[in-house]
Amino acid sequence: MSNVKPHQTLIHPQHGSLPARRILDCVFALQPNGPILHVHVPDVTIRDGAVGVEYVLQDRPPSPDHARCRIIPPFVAAF
Repeated sequence: MSNVKPHQTLIHPQHGSLPARRILDCVFALQPNGPILHVHVPDVTIRDGAVGVEYVLQDRPPSPDHARCRIIPPFVAAF
């Protein structure tokens, strides 16, 4: 059994393919300009990609249930 984490990617409509990590119901991704993007599992479609898990951002407003989410994003080194 391997401890290697599968490759995770957020497919963003404007930024394309971004490195991502999922923690609980949150998906964090590095945007090209630096800030960490924070979205939630109900707002993405999860699929198996060629090299790992892909989270495809839906073209709709974020779920209001997650407006108060305060999970601290992972360290940048995790990407």
